[in-house]
Amino acid sequence: MKKTAFVTGSTGFLGLNLIEELLKRDWCVIAFKLKSDNSPFITKLDVKIAEGNLSDYDSLVRALPFEADAFFHVAGSTSMWSKNDRQQYLINVEGTRNVVKVAFQKKAKKLIYTSSIAAYGYHNGPVNESTTSNALSCGMNYNKTKYLAEEVIKDGVKKGLPAVIINPVNIIGPYDTANWTKQFLRPIYQNKLPAIPPGRAMWCYSRDVADAHVNAVENGEIGANYLLGGVEASFKDVVNEIEKLLGKKLSTHVQSKYVLKFLTAVLMTKSKIDRKEPLLTPAKYKRAIGSITCNYDKAIRDLHYHASSLKTMIDASFVWLKKENLL
Repeated sequence: MKKTAFVTGSTGFLGLNLIEELLKRDWCVIAFKLKSDNSPFITKLDVKIAEGNLSDYDSLVRALPFEADAFFHVAGSTSMWSKNDRQQYLINVEGTRNVVKVAFQKKAKKLIYTSSIAAYGYHNGPVNESTTSNALSCGMNYNKTKYLAEEVIKDGVKKGLPAVIINPVNIIGPYDTANWTKQFLRPIYQNKLPAIPPGRAMWCYSRDVADAHVNAVENGEIGANYLLGGVEASFKDVVNEIEKLLGKKLSTHVQSKYVLKFLTAVLMTKSKIDRKEPLLTPAKYKRAIGSITCNYDKAIRDLHYHASSLKTMIDASFVWLKKENLL
């Protein structure tokens, strides 16, 4: 008999990669999505669609089957603009509270929660699973809500919830239409990249992250966090790798953090007038100048996690974008 997986965030970047991996392993997948979400990609996959909203507890109850083999809670708001803070809290924290409640009610056999390295707060250097989070005081709402959502999960674990928490770093790969595609891949392709930030981070491949999620069902330790790291590279390294792939001249100039700080102030002032999301916000600025890295030995050991090369993930992204005529 096929195993059954229930996936929130099923039409999102990581959700679609996860569903592909589950189908490859012959799982039966129930894809939970908003009624208003008309993503063309989910309709191409052999899944059962269930419509609802994380804020609507009854819709979760109707959608989640009894004793599902795995409940993957991937949905979340990744906004870095303070205007979306309230909505982000409702989705990331209160939505997760509903997920935990319904997982208990429907006796889900394993809950895999997709968090982020952001739940550890803001550290200008390496973190590991035992690092104390400063998310509540770091001034970044996304980090704060991911930390608080983890607290909801961990409270559930204390009450008997069989849950595992996954903390990826920056993810690159197919199905990304808005994140790094919008910030780097498409602008470089169109010769419209405004600037290269001075920061560095770790980068992981969406298919590696999806693989680790599925492996966590059998191998993940209940109540544990798993950081999914990857290639450590500066933003310039990433930009140059994309430029190499496209046969473009390699960029050499990296914008200073002082100029970026000034631009952030200017763009934030502008957004108060036109009410449009600015290209740079204080939260984005922090990420742009920082060094976001981690130790991920635990995921390698327990989840058989593999970190692909930067070239692999960027190549796969462009192949998919071209296939879908999104460039």
